[in-house]
Parts: sequence; structure tokens; C-alpha cells
Amino acid sequence: MFNKILVQPLFNLLMLIYAVLPGHDFGIAVIILTILVRLALWPVLSSQLRSQKKLQDLAPEVAKVRKKAAGDKQLESKMLMELYKEKEINPFASILPLLIQLPLFLALFIVLKDVMKPGEIAHLMYEPLKSIPIIKEIIANPAAFKPELLGIIDLTKPNIFLAITAGIAQYFQTKQLMPKSTSGDTQAQVMNSTTKIFPFLTFLIALRLPSALALYWTVASLVAILQQSILLREDVRDLEKE
Repeated sequence: MFNKILVQPLFNLLMLIYAVLPGHDFGIAVIILTILVRLALWPVLSSQLRSQKKLQDLAPEVAKVRKKAAGDKQLESKMLMELYKEKEINPFASILPLLIQLPLFLALFIVLKDVMKPGEIAHLMYEPLKSIPIIKEIIANPAAFKPELLGIIDLTKPNIFLAITAGIAQYFQTKQLMPKSTSGDTQAQVMNSTTKIFPFLTFLIALRLPSALALYWTVASLVAILQQSILLREDVRDLEKE
């Protein structure tokens, strides 16, 4: 069911982009697919980013509440809920959009892995698309499929350059939403530490996976940075109007 609903449609969209793209560059097809997915998720991502930003902006006040509670978890929970209510913030608002995204990201992961396997293209392609000349050629002769970026990077193998770019892009994506000041705020300092840990983990993971996934990760993060910039500018304009 998961394959029918998400994996196969994404797989066919990727291969259709590859087939109609001049030069049939698989890396460019992955980039285009990533951008299309991020744009399709714009309403969901917008909701998640706004909720996440509100919670992060509230971090200094949350730290004050925890200090006042002095380890009393029950009192701390009560005070935090009152703070969220006062600020009209739902602390769980960013969870639902994330849950919606996870199946899609998993499907994309499977797509980018399966497209590298001999015979999988014929197995997953929709019948009407099998008649496209380049697809027909690949099905008849799998060796004709060149999963490369610009004819230089073999996307079936790990690539240190793409692993580095994935880590760097992840760093700027997470840093963009971090509180500007971390002085005296333990929670903010912990959050700031994650901006260094997550990109490093991204780099390590990307080093062990086909570089098509690192390419996807890089492009997704870059588009996210652009989307976050737009949302942050909109928030500033909204505040100026108030």
C-alpha cells in the first residue's frame, strides 16, 4: 500500500523528469524532484516553521519559568501551559506537520535507493511511461542508465563533496531558526549545540549512503533556507503592522 500510494508515484515522477530533461541528467532530475516536493509541501512546512519559530522565540521566557519552578515538575508544567496560553502558542502544533512529512521523506529515500537497483525501473514504472524511448532503452538495457550528476559524480556511490555540502546546508538551515542570544539560557545553549551536532551527523550518514541521497538532502536544505527566509520576512512585516 505504501509503495502504491507514495513510492511508485514519486519514482515515476522522477523518471519522467529524467526522460524529458535535455541531456537526461539524473542528478538534475533529482534536484528538480526535490524542489517540486518542497514546493508541494509549502503549506505544511509553513505551519511547522511558524510554530517552531514561535517556540524558539519563547525560549528565554521558558528558561525563566523553569528557574522559578526550581525543579518542581508539576509546577513547571502548570506554569509553562499558562505561558503558552498567554502567548497563544500550541506547543504541539509543529508535530502534526512533521508526521505528515515523514512518510513522504521515507518514500523519497526508497525511491532514490530503488532506482539504483537493476530491474527495479521496469518493475516500478507505470505502463504508459514504458513507451518513452529513453525509458524503453533503459528497461531493455539497464547499463544504458547513467545515474550521474553532470556526468561527473556517480550518484550510486558515496561522495565526500556532496556529504560536505549536505552537512553545511543542514547547519545553515537549523541555525537560521535558532535564538539569536544564548547568554544565560541553558535551553538555548543546548539548542545551539544541536546546530553543530546535526550537521556533523548528516555528514557522517551521507558518507555511507548513495550520493543521490546526499544531493537530495543538500537541495532540500537549501530550499528550506529560502522558504524560512521568506517566512521570517513575512513575520517581521506582520510585527511592523501591529
